This record gives sequence, C-alpha cells and structure tokens, in this order.
Amino acid sequence: MAERRPALLVAVFVALALWLFRPIWNIDIFWHVVVGRLILEGGVPTQDVLSAAHPEAPWRTFQWGYEVLVAALDGLGGLRLVQGLHVLVMAGAALGYFEILRRRGPRWAAFTGLAVLLLLFEDRVRVRPHVFELAYVIALLPLLLEWVRGRGAWLGAVLLALVWANTHAVSAAWWVALVGAWALSAPRERARWGVLLAGFLGMVAVPQARLGALHALASHGTWPSELVPELANTWTYLGEGWWGVVVIFGVGAGLLCGLGLARDSELPLGLRIAALGCAVASLLMVRWVWFAALPVGLWLSQAQQAPRFFRGLTALAVVALVGRGGLRWSPSERLQLLDPGAFPVAACDWLLERDLRLPADLSPRWSGYYLYRLSPGATVLGDGRLVMQPDVVELLLARGQGDVSTFDAAVARYHTLVLLWPSAQEPPLDPSRWRSVYRDPVAEIWLPSPAWPLLEGVSAP
Repeated sequence: MAERRPALLVAVFVALALWLFRPIWNIDIFWHVVVGRLILEGGVPTQDVLSAAHPEAPWRTFQWGYEVLVAALDGLGGLRLVQGLHVLVMAGAALGYFEILRRRGPRWAAFTGLAVLLLLFEDRVRVRPHVFELAYVIALLPLLLEWVRGRGAWLGAVLLALVWANTHAVSAAWWVALVGAWALSAPRERARWGVLLAGFLGMVAVPQARLGALHALASHGTWPSELVPELANTWTYLGEGWWGVVVIFGVGAGLLCGLGLARDSELPLGLRIAALGCAVASLLMVRWVWFAALPVGLWLSQAQQAPRFFRGLTALAVVALVGRGGLRWSPSERLQLLDPGAFPVAACDWLLERDLRLPADLSPRWSGYYLYRLSPGATVLGDGRLVMQPDVVELLLARGQGDVSTFDAAVARYHTLVLLWPSAQEPPLDPSRWRSVYRDPVAEIWLPSPAWPLLEGVSAP
C-alpha cells in the first residue's frame, strides 16, 4: 500500500490541475499586474494613481508581495505563466487537504472531503491572490491537529504569518484566528502564545500590511454588494437556482459538522474552536463559503467505515461540480488564455495601435483589463481595488438603474475621454456629443466631444 501512495497522489494532483485549469474570466488579475509594475518601477504607490476620478486620493495596496510576483511572472512569460502558478497553488493546496484527510481516516473520507472542498471553492477558482489563502489555511491544519511540534514547526508558523501579510494582508487575519485557536488549546504553554504574538507583531511591522489592511477594512463597509458580489451575504446563493441550493446545503453541513467537532472532547481544543469558527464564517459572506468544507472533511475523516450515504454524497458532489464548472467551458475553451468574449481584446488593440491611452469610462468588469493593456497613461473611474470614492459609487449605481445621463456626467465631472462599452448594451448617446469610432461583436468605443480633436487622421475600421 505504501508503494501505491505516491502514484495515488500524483494521479489526484494531475486530475486537480486539469479540473482547475480554465481560462481567465475574472477581472482582478489584470490590475494586480499593473500595480506590481508600478511597484517594480517606482515603489509602492500611496495615491490612487489608476483612478480617472480621484488620482490624488490616498491608497495603499495590501497585496504588494503578490502583485510584485505576478508582475514579474507576466514580464517573464505573460499571463499564461501567471495562470499556471495559480493552478499549481490551488491543486497543491487541495492535494494537501486530501492527504491530511487520508492520514486521519479512510480513503473514501478523503475523496468525499476533497469533493466538498472543490464544490464550495468552485466560484473562487480564479486567478487572484485569494488562492494563496486556500493554501495558507490548509498549511495550518497540521498545527491545529497537533501533528507538528517544536521550534521548527513554530518558526514555520511565524514565517507563514509574514508571507501571508505580504501576500494578502486582510485575509492574514485568518492566521491570527487559527493560530489563536491553537494557542488556546494549551493555555499553560507559553511558547504557543509567543508564536501568536511574534506572528502578529511581524504582520503589524510591515507598513503595507498594516496601512493597506486598515484602508481596505475601512472602505469595505461602504461598498454595496451590487458592485462587489463576493461581499454579499451567503444567503444570496438562494437566488441562484439549483447551484445556490447545493452551496447552502454544503454550508449547512459545515455548520453541523463544526458543531459535532466542537463537542468532541478527544480532539485538540484548537481544532475544535477553529472548525466551529470556519463553519460560522461560511455563513457570513459569499467569499467565505468554502470554509464550510474544512469541518465537513475533518468530521468525515473520523469515520471508520464507508456508509453508502457518504459514497452517495461524493457522487452528488461530483455531479454538481460537473454541472457547474465542467459545462461552463468546452475543452477547447479551457485551453484558451482568456474566457472567449469576456474582455475587449480587439478594442484595446485598436486603441493601442493609435496610442490612445486615455482616462476611460467603461464597464467595471473591463477596467482591470483596460489598465493592463493601456497603462501607463490609461486611468479608469473604478476597478476591483475597492477604493472608489462615494461620488463614483453613486454614479455607477445610478447607471445600473438605467440613468443614461451618467455617461455625460462622467465626462463633465472626471474628464473621461473614451467610453468602452459592451456592443450588446449600446447606450443611447446624443450624436452631437458622442461619436462611435470602433465596434466589434464584444465592445464599442465612443469618444465624447472633448476628445474629437484626437480623431484627426484616425478612422474607424
């Protein structure tokens, strides 16, 4: 059996990598690369230099280490290399979770727990820094299980805190929560509290982690879920048909398993606290639903037999995964770098060929890509960095309610000189103030009258 384990792990890893490999469809990676370029060229920015509305507004990134990494990889091999890194991180984290469960209990429990993790993480399979959060949380499980002890393990925990703080400082609060639960499991062992204190002080000592996290947390509460769906309450999944019901069922299972683990006096106290905490967190926010998979897997791995119910649960999870993620892209589409039709590739090519790097008003889901292609020089009203000022948020919300006057308002208030908009949602603009200069099946480019002098010698295709 021991000889077969490496082959099993390799097979699981390959299957995971193939499953997690999909085209880039989420917007955030693009502006992360742009911020990384800024840091590499001139240091960490302290103002919102990518904003067309308020470039003077204070801003600090809390993900600077991640942004430098992806910008460097993009410079070496383009977005394909960046995409590959994220696939490897997600597959490696999921494999680590599988192996932890396999070591705790029967193999069937490991497969079931892995299926539940993939199910609840499905909407988070993106090229974004939160995939490292998945890896870091799973890396702490052996500590919570008390499989590792001594100076080496504790030093590793502190180093993880420092890496986490420089990768995604806001989510590094999970390190404090999980290691805090571990420290509570042996109140008389001062070394554990020393690890917690050292890691926390290390995170606070990093200026970008401290200031960036404070800035982000202060602004998160003012953002409506209409603009940032992942900040919505978990129960909004109930509006997503069968898939939402499946996710809510998984979250409910996580709460039940978390309560079951919390009542098991034979388990380490830190694990019991952490399991219940993860289950409760999954109830709060869409972006945290995957935390429910941890108590489910840990509870299943305690079973000594393979009830038919849990075998059926694995099969249902696989069916749901195929129905949600497996059918979203065809095999040929999965091999493409970008989700077909998701970004204004040709429109940005047209602007780039004419060196029209302008302050832009555009669909929010395209802002990061526009910056990626046309910066330096290009700016946008808002992107995924959660730093838009209230007046911009108000304008975008009014636009979402069908207020066409917001397009002219953006030009008047913020002097935007290009409008990049989906072709299927062409706004009814006044031709005396707007000209359409480019159109393809994905996007259309409009220029307001202040930008018309730029059209000299430029013709639409």
